[in-house]
Amino acid sequence: MPVEKAGRGGKKAKERAFPPSLAGGCLRYAVMDVLGFGRLIDKESMAAMRAGTALHKEFQQQLRQDYAMCSVEVPLRDNAWGVSGRMDALVETQAGPLVIEYKTVRPERFQAIRENGPLVGHWAQLQLYLVLSSVSKGALVVDERPRGDRLIYHGQQDPVWSTWLQSRIAAVKQYQVQRKLPPREVSLACLSCDRWRRCFASEEERDRQVREHPVWDPNPPVPLPARYHTSGDVVS
Repeated sequence: MPVEKAGRGGKKAKERAFPPSLAGGCLRYAVMDVLGFGRLIDKESMAAMRAGTALHKEFQQQLRQDYAMCSVEVPLRDNAWGVSGRMDALVETQAGPLVIEYKTVRPERFQAIRENGPLVGHWAQLQLYLVLSSVSKGALVVDERPRGDRLIYHGQQDPVWSTWLQSRIAAVKQYQVQRKLPPREVSLACLSCDRWRRCFASEEERDRQVREHPVWDPNPPVPLPARYHTSGDVVS
């Protein structure tokens, strides 16, 4: 159940639920999010977010046109895990229900995904939806932004990923209750983080730390390689 805290005047307020979009990311960033820390988002990032939202809506609309049994923005809440969010889409197929997670990325990141497979954060979010919804199969759809190629990865609910996700989310909730931040998880992602000022005193310090430790090294380690197969169809 969600942990409650005493608010002003003796009232109790529920702690923020864990957002699924942070399932495969930095532990410290996730704790800052559930504790309500602000973000510093530049104009370029804001423009990218708006473009991604527009493509997101187009994708969902197309799904609803192509599949008679399709629901979008499906609410999902699990009090035991302390998670609350919305699945991009749930499609009923002849083989059973299919959870669909949709992402858009810049061309350079799209190329990296094409070469190395799904990003940890993307795949972790899909796996979290699968375990909490009890749906066995899912598809991750990644579009190149603004409008380019598409990659589709199909996979099944993976107990190894479920164990990793549960461990990470439990750690976030623990720090949330304590109202403290965990140690930094330094990596190249720090260079584009909109909360990096909460971790480093200056850009110089941040850049030096990243040079010394460019590879993300979470605890416990990410359960790679992921179990997936590529397809040219969203429903496969």
